[in-house]
Amino acid sequence: MSPQEEVVFGHTVEGLIVALQGHLEGPLRAKLKAVGLDLDRKLEPAYPKAQWYQMLALGSETLFPELPASRAHWHLGERFISAYFSTNMGRALQGVLKLVGPARTLERTTRNMASGSNYIQVDVERLAPSDYRLKVNDAGTHPEFFGALCHFGTLTTGVKNLTTVVESREGISATYRMRW
Repeated sequence: MSPQEEVVFGHTVEGLIVALQGHLEGPLRAKLKAVGLDLDRKLEPAYPKAQWYQMLALGSETLFPELPASRAHWHLGERFISAYFSTNMGRALQGVLKLVGPARTLERTTRNMASGSNYIQVDVERLAPSDYRLKVNDAGTHPEFFGALCHFGTLTTGVKNLTTVVESREGISATYRMRW
C-alpha cells in the first residue's frame, strides 16, 4: 500500500464478510476471489477502494437481486452495520455511539469513518438540534450504502424517528439529510 493509495481497512472488509454469511459457499466466493478477496486466506490489512466497491456490488447483487441497485445497497448497508457491530472493532465503536448520543455521533462521523478507510471525509452541518446535513467526499457509485451506514449507526444511539435521505450527489460525492 502506497501512502497515497485510497484503501478500506481489513476490519471493515471483515464486517462485509460477516454480513454475507450464508452466501459465501456458492458462486459469490469465486466472484469475491476474482476481485481480490480470497476467503481462504487471512484478510489483508487494507484493500484498494476499487476492490471494496466491487465487493459491495457483488454483495448487494447476491443478497438482493430483485431490488434496484440503490435499494440493494441501502439494505446491504443495514446488514453491514449489524454485522460490523459484531466484530471487535465494531463492538468498541457501538459502545461509544451509545454513550455519546445521536448528535455527537453525527458530529464525530468523519472520525468514525476514518477508522474504516483512509479517504472518506465528511463535513457535518448542524441545522437544528435534531437536523443535520452530511457532505461526503466519496460515497461511491451508490450513495445509499453510505447513507445506510450513517442511518443505522445513528439508530444504535437509541434515537427515535430518524430519517435519512440522499439530498443530492455530484459525481462520487453525496449530501445526506438526517433528522429526528
